[in-house]
Amino acid sequence: MAKVTIKRRNVSERADGRAALYAVLNIERKKIQIPVKIAVTAEEWDAVGEKVKGRGQHAKDCNLIISNVKARITDILVKARLSDQQVTKDWFLAAYRQPGKTVLLYDFARRHLSEIESALTWSTYRHHMAALNKLNAYRPDLRIDEITPEFLRVYAAYLRDHHNNNTGTIGKNLSIIRVHYYAAMRAGIVSNNPFEVYKIPGSKPAVIYLTEEELNVMLELFRSGTLPDNENDALRFFLFMTFTAMHITDARNLQIDQIFGGEIHYRRVKTGVEVCVPLSKPAEILVDFYRGKRGRGRLFLNLPTDQAFNRLIKIVCEKAGIRKAVSAKAARHTFATLYYKKNNGDLGTLSRLLGHTSVTTTMIYAHIMKDSRVQGVKAFDDFIK
Repeated sequence: MAKVTIKRRNVSERADGRAALYAVLNIERKKIQIPVKIAVTAEEWDAVGEKVKGRGQHAKDCNLIISNVKARITDILVKARLSDQQVTKDWFLAAYRQPGKTVLLYDFARRHLSEIESALTWSTYRHHMAALNKLNAYRPDLRIDEITPEFLRVYAAYLRDHHNNNTGTIGKNLSIIRVHYYAAMRAGIVSNNPFEVYKIPGSKPAVIYLTEEELNVMLELFRSGTLPDNENDALRFFLFMTFTAMHITDARNLQIDQIFGGEIHYRRVKTGVEVCVPLSKPAEILVDFYRGKRGRGRLFLNLPTDQAFNRLIKIVCEKAGIRKAVSAKAARHTFATLYYKKNNGDLGTLSRLLGHTSVTTTMIYAHIMKDSRVQGVKAFDDFIK
């Protein structure tokens, strides 16, 4: 297979000292130069490593473009070899200029996912892989240029009818496809945007939470000491998240030295927002239990996986007579709804305690005041008869 190198054209330096970069390869002894659409100075260019020097964002962006150009060329040559396609200079240039007709979406998405993996949480990475594998099982030969509004409609129906996916799950799957399709657009592989025409279906998030009465039932069950150890441990962790509003991922990462001055200080994994949560009395008791005599390290040790935890907490809820689809998220929702109700709808403070980037996100908890508003208005029912 032809060797691909990146060269800087020193002979065509501009007035500012910059010169264009080109990907160079030979096919049938004919030299081909592919413009990388980047111009750098001699000081910025590492000719041996074939990359832009530096650790800043500009250097990272330039090197990502270089990597994508080389990967596109390699993809074309590998697929041609596997399909016994005779590669000529004209054929290669045509394939490169219309890459959407040669690049498989799954291959590109996997490569893009590996490039952004370090910026994703493990659960987000896992969701991307699940969505891409599901799409690959449906159409392993799907090219990027075949992602059209019509294809998206058909695929959404397939997810609904063959996987029994609800609207929210379908929306998540299509949103993941959109992430990688947009990366292909930025790389110049495709130009049309089917997502401008096809709007991804959305659904209102289901807010499962425990009422104050249900939370007291769970506390009584916890105090009773009748649960098996694994269920009791799951319930204790659930109560900790309930009293601190922490997401399960943030709680798992919580370090002992982040708890001081009667508060928990941490940065949310999902939003990057700095959060400071005062410890209530129940939260203090639980912190002391988990910390023991340790002065450093993670607060929680030997926790079950998220899936195992959710199974256990559902079993505990059944024993408590609570017929709800309770999961780890319900703990955070329980804190939010009880706080909102007991603090006269203080959305601003609640938003900061939850680590939301916008109060708009916190508005989902305003639903709990509906019954209170209705009952409040009923106080006027007897004035006119």
